[in-house]
Amino acid sequence: MKIDPVSTRRLYQSVMDQFIQLISSGQLQPGDRLPAERDLAERFAVSRASIREAFRVLEIIGLIEIRPGGGTFVTNLNIGPFIKTIAPLFIRQASIEQDLLDFRLLIEAEAVRIAADKHLPSGLSDLKKALAAMEQAIEDDAPDLGAEADILFHQAVFACSDNYVLAKAAECVACLLENSVRLNRARIIKDSSQARALLDQHRSILAAIEARQGMLAAQAMSQHLEFAQATLLADPASAKPQTNGDSQ
Repeated sequence: MKIDPVSTRRLYQSVMDQFIQLISSGQLQPGDRLPAERDLAERFAVSRASIREAFRVLEIIGLIEIRPGGGTFVTNLNIGPFIKTIAPLFIRQASIEQDLLDFRLLIEAEAVRIAADKHLPSGLSDLKKALAAMEQAIEDDAPDLGAEADILFHQAVFACSDNYVLAKAAECVACLLENSVRLNRARIIKDSSQARALLDQHRSILAAIEARQGMLAAQAMSQHLEFAQATLLADPASAKPQTNGDSQ
């Protein structure tokens, strides 16, 4: 029988566990400012180095925000920094663009259906702004700005759905989603008429949301992503793994 020795747990992990418990129990709320390192070190009976190490990890996983010169604050589970840290591990996969489009077909069609049903005014405003920016980018022949507007449109769809789980799922793939949109848009707009086709597809999505036609909105989103998928499959460059989100 093989038995491994029991190792002593690192102090910063115990500090982290207590902070997570304080946040999950509601004793610490998003926006709360944490005491200074010296004060916390005394309360936990550990060194300031252990507090700093715990803070570094808590910041990476999105539970706190360290503002230089401004203090340390509890966040509303901002998982973006952690995803950005591990994003390169996903992006290096040769099939990442195809896999991302498959995933987006699953979650974005549902997100846009919910958005149409809820019809939140603030979400609709963000969608319209993104669409206007996309149109302006075409007129100015500014593909980079068009890609940014495209990304903002899809992010606004998730915000408009007002669904916490969908929003967090979107955050989980935020960097990968940005890479996917930039990469596929760059391929599609090699032909200027294709850029107009993308704009029309986004208009159809917004129109369905405004009409509160959930199923129609989901269908429009699916057709849009299938269009991108078909373009990806038709492009020989799609066989090569991409490691840079700014692949234009």
